Amino acid sequence: MRTAGSLRGATASAERVSLGREAIRAANNRIPAASDSDIRVAIVDARRLIAEALATLITSMAGFVVTDVVSWQEPEALNAAQNAELILVVVGASFGEATGFVRLLRTLAGRPEIVILADGPQPDLLKFVLDEHLNGLLITEVHADDFGASLNQVAGGHAVLPAGWQTMLADDRDDPLSSLSDRQMQVLELLSEGYSYDQIARRLFISVNTVKFHIRSIFSQLGVRNRVAAARLLAQKTRPSPQQDTSLAR
Repeated sequence: MRTAGSLRGATASAERVSLGREAIRAANNRIPAASDSDIRVAIVDARRLIAEALATLITSMAGFVVTDVVSWQEPEALNAAQNAELILVVVGASFGEATGFVRLLRTLAGRPEIVILADGPQPDLLKFVLDEHLNGLLITEVHADDFGASLNQVAGGHAVLPAGWQTMLADDRDDPLSSLSDRQMQVLELLSEGYSYDQIARRLFISVNTVKFHIRSIFSQLGVRNRVAAARLLAQKTRPSPQQDTSLAR
């Protein structure tokens, strides 16, 4: 397998590469003809250039053949997925929009292997992969050789997850703030800074009633009764540890 550097580095050339489906087929034609044992891979990513650069990398790996590169937003995405044995769904920092498509993939008759490729192992993404019984979560920082080995593991019926994923989930469960939405965190931060309900509403361009609703939800989820207790939890979350303070002092 001819690979070097991290997967992110390998796909960084996407800014200079624009293959298109015909070029991907041509790339497949330049290597020995696919055998019955080759794993058919479909790549799903709304970011076309990154997906096509990734297809070039996978095409160079023995034992795999790229059948298609599509965006999950395209009508033919599901049809393309039906022709694959392994589907690589590439997501950016925000993966929420792709979750519905991934759930649709689970309904395909052939039950293809589904792997998520993401920029980082977010706890919410890890939970999604486990809850949906997907076949793996890979990170773009992984070395290209390890990426190929992980795909081979998935093809062999094994699940692959980032190193330390249990610790990530445990840390997330220990953090009460992890249950809050982005909007709730915005409200909590302003509340902790002493803003009134009216000021928070004007700052976030929402109604006072919406602010009150968010604050009731925040207090309920955090198990507190007032803004002082909520602010204390937020301060504990953002305060550097003694070890961090020492390293900064040095």
